[in-house]
Amino acid sequence: MDVPLIRRLLAEVAGTAILCLFGIGAAVAAGPSGLLIVALAHGLALAVAIYAFGAISGGHFNPTVTFALAVRGRFAWREVPAYVLAQLIGGVLGAAVVYAAYSSAALTAGLGATAYGPAVTPVQALVAEAAGAFILVTAVYALAVAPDAPKGVHGLGIGLALAAQIMVFGPLTGASVNLARTMGPDVVLSLAGGTVFWSQLLVYLVGPLVGGVAAALLYEVIGNVARRAAGTRAAEQV
Repeated sequence: MDVPLIRRLLAEVAGTAILCLFGIGAAVAAGPSGLLIVALAHGLALAVAIYAFGAISGGHFNPTVTFALAVRGRFAWREVPAYVLAQLIGGVLGAAVVYAAYSSAALTAGLGATAYGPAVTPVQALVAEAAGAFILVTAVYALAVAPDAPKGVHGLGIGLALAAQIMVFGPLTGASVNLARTMGPDVVLSLAGGTVFWSQLLVYLVGPLVGGVAAALLYEVIGNVARRAAGTRAAEQV
């Protein structure tokens, strides 16, 4: 990209902070029964972040998206560590603002941290996080990466994909599919003396990466097949 790296990193910090601030804030405000509100808050916040900063940084705001794009050569590997660090910082900033606003109420609500309970096995949690990341990265490819992607709807479409997977998998794992979204409240909770399930962190790291990469690989294969078929039909009509 022609935009200087420092500007792109600042955009990733800001966009991720917006996503986490309003996603985590909705989880604290709405409580356990507010799944629909939490899902919509995440989706709308992501849409705002993409429209506000996507033209500057590419609008990843999620290590899963950055890694999936890099695997398929859509993003430079040398910039992946800096992007991921910026996203993690944004996640912590978003969680910190929620904690500053709600204080003890935020701690009581667990600061919207994502965790799976004893009724959910690690395998179930891994599958849920992978499946949620799969639909999110599929939306990224279909609406923002593909050459024939529709114009102007990428932010809303990707945001709705995030909201949809939260509606389905939120009761199992919180449907983070985003290491920055998971780490942000975990770090702030740890500093504030809250309870953090660090032993579950590996699931929230591996699951989204597996699902995101699978989506990127599958979409690239299907897209290449479709483009070849379209090229063949065009050649036959000449």
